[in-house]
Amino acid sequence: MNRLQLKSHLLSRLVILGIASALLMSIACGTATETTKSSTSDTPSTSSGVTAKPTSAPDPKSAASGGDKVTILVGGWGGRFAPLYNSGCHAFGINHGGFLVRSDENRQAIPGIATDWQVSDDGLTWTFTIRDNAVFHDGTPVTADDVEFTWLQTWGPGALEVATSSTAINNAKNTAKIEKTGRNQVSVTHNDVASGFPSLMSDFTGSCHGLVLPKKFWDGADIHDQDRAVEYDQNPIAAGPLKMLDLIPDEKMAFESFEDYYDKDRQIPIKYVDLFKVPDLATRAAALEAGDADIAPVSLDEQSRIEKSGGKLIWGPEASYFRIQLLGAWMPDIPFSKKEVRQAMQYALDMDQFIALYGEEVFVPKGWAYVTPASIGYSKELDAYEYNPEKAKELLAQAGFPNGEGFGPLIINTWHSQGVPFLPESAELAANMWREVLGIQAEVRVGDEVAIKKAANSSDTIYGQLIWRDNEARVDGVSITRSGFGDPSNKGRAHEDQAIFDATVKALSVIPPVEKDQALRELYQTIREEGYRFSIGYVNIPWGASSRIADWKPQPMAFYPSALHTIRLK
Repeated sequence: MNRLQLKSHLLSRLVILGIASALLMSIACGTATETTKSSTSDTPSTSSGVTAKPTSAPDPKSAASGGDKVTILVGGWGGRFAPLYNSGCHAFGINHGGFLVRSDENRQAIPGIATDWQVSDDGLTWTFTIRDNAVFHDGTPVTADDVEFTWLQTWGPGALEVATSSTAINNAKNTAKIEKTGRNQVSVTHNDVASGFPSLMSDFTGSCHGLVLPKKFWDGADIHDQDRAVEYDQNPIAAGPLKMLDLIPDEKMAFESFEDYYDKDRQIPIKYVDLFKVPDLATRAAALEAGDADIAPVSLDEQSRIEKSGGKLIWGPEASYFRIQLLGAWMPDIPFSKKEVRQAMQYALDMDQFIALYGEEVFVPKGWAYVTPASIGYSKELDAYEYNPEKAKELLAQAGFPNGEGFGPLIINTWHSQGVPFLPESAELAANMWREVLGIQAEVRVGDEVAIKKAANSSDTIYGQLIWRDNEARVDGVSITRSGFGDPSNKGRAHEDQAIFDATVKALSVIPPVEKDQALRELYQTIREEGYRFSIGYVNIPWGASSRIADWKPQPMAFYPSALHTIRLK
């Protein structure tokens, strides 16, 4: 069965389930448009206000023309502009925000707004030295006071009560003290050693927790004033290589290359960059073909039409991974609270079918959860379980659910991803395997990304359900590991095993690079064996580039537009 035949088969299942009848025309072209299932009392599917209706391709009059503008299309925005409320600012924040730590072309940490960072002998306190020549887009200097303010707003007193970012919540719990310790130095002291803190402050995690906010924007208001935060969303002054000129919510962001950016080698050579939100794959490909856009994530199905118009595919390696979350897996009345069930679900997944869906250039069945081959702590022992339907059936029977009897319905929540094409189709593919191999009544529900994440991270309303999602790959998984496996109070935690909590805290306290790699490797292998979280692998993102693009070198492990300073036009 080829990719288009497989997608047609998956479409039939989605339509039968009433999830995605509006997908009919788009799937035939290898695309997926924004749809949702009718909401139920226990499954989030309504928008939180971040995601609105799909937008069309950009108006040709506002698209790329001449050598002074590049137009980029993305599937979605991500989160808000302040880290406290940010579930991911990928598409815009990485180039608009000024980060304390940056990355080179190999995802290695290099100085950003911070010229240096040091850790105390006990590993609890990190001190960052702030450069003197960074300025915000309004021309005011970036100072240690701005860094202190940003950290206090995100993790300081009162942050836990208002934070909506799971990363902010996790780090606020682990923050003991934040203080300015010199004219150009700021320190943060943690309750437990946070060996991954410099990575969290960088532009290579996919999050925006390393960017610096202008303290003066909140002058006269409380540090957590909600109205002022909304004002900042409407006029986000930052310190990155792109300065915002115009913002049409949920549709377009217009930027200008910031002439006063402190690193002249990383200045973006194109004067203007327009960023449009276009969820539909076919629409993005058509815009590239017509010359109305220059860069956009596509799928292999659009390759020929892009190449016929003089464009090409540019690959973003290890850009994103499949994150399968089993919610409330420690509760005894939930079937997958049993280790045999969690393992059976993995043995029942045939990687060849996912390769058939995506193409072997795109989907690679390697790694575990957020740990891909380029990550600290990766080993081949972490790769996806080998397909073994007989063993899967045997394990499920041992758990007391022979042929799925007594298991009950398994709800799989997913969404249309900005980083992984065909995310709902891949979820339906997994559901079909669990139905056919294990007899589990699996049902896919396509909903709103923000609402699903909020339900998973802040409540128990969808315990017993599964989330089939994308997530950004990362070099250093310390922060996300602490959140999922080291914090007993986190609603979205993966387990309730004190031995794993203790092992996680211990492994995450190791700072020297070689020892840290070994500690994380051992921890990840232990967690993988338990099966509380699992993955089928990662994807290499095919970016479509128009005939205007002579060269572009996107960073590895980035499903969002990155390294824009490497763009060269013909």
